[in-house]
Formats: sequence, structure tokens, C-alpha cells
Amino acid sequence: MRCPSNSGGMITTLIRATAHFMLLHTHTLVAEDTCPANGGAGCNHLDALKDSDYKCVRWRQTGGCNPHGHREKHGDKSCHEEVPPGNSGYCQCGAGHQRVRAREATCDHRPIICETECLQFRRYMCISWRQTGGCSAEGTREPEKDQNCDAEISPRMSGFCECGGGRIVRKPGCDHGEFADPFKCKDVCAAEPDLYEELGLDSSAPEKVIKQAFRKLSLKYHPDKTRNDPVQTARFAAIREAYEIISDAEQRAVYDAAGLQMVYESRNQKVQKGPSMNGQVDVDLEKLYNGAEITTYINRKIICRGCADRYTDRCRLCQTQCANEVEVRNVQMGPMIMQQQVEVPSRQKCRMESTKLLLDIEPGMSNGDTLQFKSMGEHRPKMIPGDVVMTIKASQHDFFTRAGLDLHAQLDISLKEALLGFQRSFRHLDGRNIEIGFDGITVPFSVMKIENEGMPQRADPTTRGSLYVKFRIVMPKSDQLGEAQRDWLRHNFPA
Repeated sequence: MRCPSNSGGMITTLIRATAHFMLLHTHTLVAEDTCPANGGAGCNHLDALKDSDYKCVRWRQTGGCNPHGHREKHGDKSCHEEVPPGNSGYCQCGAGHQRVRAREATCDHRPIICETECLQFRRYMCISWRQTGGCSAEGTREPEKDQNCDAEISPRMSGFCECGGGRIVRKPGCDHGEFADPFKCKDVCAAEPDLYEELGLDSSAPEKVIKQAFRKLSLKYHPDKTRNDPVQTARFAAIREAYEIISDAEQRAVYDAAGLQMVYESRNQKVQKGPSMNGQVDVDLEKLYNGAEITTYINRKIICRGCADRYTDRCRLCQTQCANEVEVRNVQMGPMIMQQQVEVPSRQKCRMESTKLLLDIEPGMSNGDTLQFKSMGEHRPKMIPGDVVMTIKASQHDFFTRAGLDLHAQLDISLKEALLGFQRSFRHLDGRNIEIGFDGITVPFSVMKIENEGMPQRADPTTRGSLYVKFRIVMPKSDQLGEAQRDWLRHNFPA
């Protein structure tokens, strides 16, 4: 069979069209594909993408507070409009084959402006899962266990999702992942950063580390240094808000328990606070004198977030009945319909959790003093968690007793010492040896006052009470005195 005379041109056109299609298809894969497992410290394929190809198209709204829910086109917004909390969806960036979903968000999110999010679309694209050891995202790297972006990662694994634009989403794993769901880094990177991620931390971060992280990021993203760059300005605002919430014990507890929307509502006093939990902790006198940190545990009911209508492995572990919810319902009262608050069973699922509390015992604290842990109490649906109030119960000491700021002790001395004088030493509550003595005659039950050796005053440890030492004279036993000694006493001891 012979080709027509113009077949060369047709073949050339076909080849060019195919090549163009392959180029577009390859570009799409580069934008959405992941760095393969064991791919080293990172992949640079995202750097080859052109910003001009991924300009903002629109906010695409979805239903069910799920960014992957059914589309609700009536809720779409332009790139310049602010998307308030309560709307789920994503920012669509790019067109045709060059299309990505940036900042996938549930209803529980901060205000979103898609134009800004699409300027940093790389941050929402995945590179790989990076495994670490030691139950810490900062642990030793284990590159042989890296996974690609579509792999399902157990929440027990420690490491981080490496996203584009230098974004890192840390996962502490181990016990911190006991009640978390498996995840894919592709979904993690596409989602809105949580407050811990904004600070470059994971949810297990202590207060000291949170403050250090904020100082470091403030220096990097402060407007004085970023020169009003819209992306960097938005990053600084997000970092500052994250710090304001996470550094505040009460707001952090509300965020961990019920999410960002509950934090906003609690600020505006739109939701009630649950009842407090009360407990007691025994503290010995040494700790009340010197100050100490004491670890104790409480059992509290925790809402399993996201489990109301789900039956995942995580949610199946939530077998504890949650407290009832309070609803306002219309009630027929004769010819009138009145609104009335009624308790109804909650659809939420709960579990019991042993929660660690770190008690900061200040020097000078007393029996009956309390320590308050804001919003660390039991979770109740549609309510801010109540406080935990721990009351100090002072334990008895073998040598000292306390009366306000003063300390009291009793020392035994012999009759000989009472008559001729004595020297004594004893160990104080802070480990020092206290030396006391008297050269004269000690009257039975006499008291020696030692100033500034009592309890410190709370909040002002430079002010101290006094130490009062009472002396009890121990008489000799009858078998300790021979007849000659008794006879000497008869003739020489004053009447």
C-alpha cells in the first residue's frame, strides 16, 4: 500500500499533536505525582512548575463539611472574596491539565482568600512521606521506610509529610496516634494547615517549645522583613493567630477538644462551659516549703472528633456514652408554642482517657490551696470543656508541723543537758543542717524561736515565718542511777 502524496504532512501534524498531548499529560503528572519512596531529602520537580499556569480560578464549595463532598455551585466565590468558617471546599488553581486543589478545608477553618492560596499552590502539593524513629517527627530519619504520597500511613508511625514550598507536616506517631485515623500525605498536604503546623510543631509540643518556635518564625515572617508580600503577610497573620491560641492553655484545650470554630465561639461567649472536675493531691511539707512539680493523672471523658457518623477502626474504640446534648425545641403549652431547652441523647461518640496533669507547687502553698487547669475537664457535646480543680492536701511530717507561715518542732534533751546546756543539729526541709544550743538551764517545755526559718510566703519567698523549737526533758530511768549517784544528789542537788 502506498501513502498519498500529502501523507508526509499528515504524519508530521499527527506527530506534533501527539507530542503536544504527551507534553501536557506529562506536565499534569509532574504537578500531581509524588516523589517516590526512598527519594532522598526531597524532590525538586515542583520547582519546574510555572506560577502563571496556576493562577486562581475560584473557590469551589462542597457539602457535608467535607472538601470531597458533593459540589454546591451556588456557594462558589471569586478569588478575592473571603470564605468564612462554616463553608467546606477548596481553592481551584490553574486550568485545563494544569489544575490543583489548594487548601482543602472542612467547615472548621480560618478565613480563606483563594487568590493568596493559589500564589502558594506548591505548599498544597505532596512530595513524600518521610519516616523517623523515636516516636518523634524530629527523630532519626529512616529513609528506607519512606512512602509515596498515595500510601496509607498508620497514625502510629512517626515522621512527616513533605509538601512543596518547604512545608512540613509533622506526625509524632506512637501513643499520640492511638486515636487518629490512617492518612495519605497527598490529602494531608492538600488540606489547610492546623495551628500546630503553622508553628512548625506537632500536637505534643510543650509550652516552652511553642514559645521558642513563635519567636523564630516571627523574626522570619515579620512584615518589616517581608515588605508587604501578600503570601508572607498572610503567613505571619496565621502564625500569630496560631500562637495566640496554642500558647493559651484554655484556648489550646478547647481547640484540641472541639476545633477552631469552638475557639471562636468561646471567645464570643456563644457556647456554655461544662462543669468543673474536682480532685485532690497529697503534697508533703518538703514540696510545700521548696516548691516542686508533681505529675498526677485524671480519668476524663473525651469526644472522639469526627466519629458521630463514622465507623472507622478509631471510632470503634469509642464505646463510652457521651453526655446528653441540650437542644431548644418548640413545646406545645396549651394554645401556645413555647421554646424550651431539653436534653437529648448525643450522636457523638466518647471514650475514657487518662490525662496527665503537671502541678506546679509554689513555695509556701498551703493545705486547701487549689490549682486550676482551664478547659481540661470532661468533654460534653456543644460545650466548652470544664476546668479541672485540684485541691492540695498537706501530708503530715515526722518532725515539723505547720501553723500559717510558722513551723513548729520538738526536741528531746536529757536532764543533764537541761541543767548544764546542750548542742543540737537537725535537718531542715531544704536539706540544710540547723545548729542550735543553750548554755543555761532549760525549763521543761520551753520554746526557742528562730526567725526566718519558717515557711516562705507564697508569691514572696523572701518573706518567711519563724521556727519554734519546743524542748521536752527526758528524765533518766531508775536503772540509770546507782545508789552512790542518788546519795550524791541528796547532798549536793539544790532543793
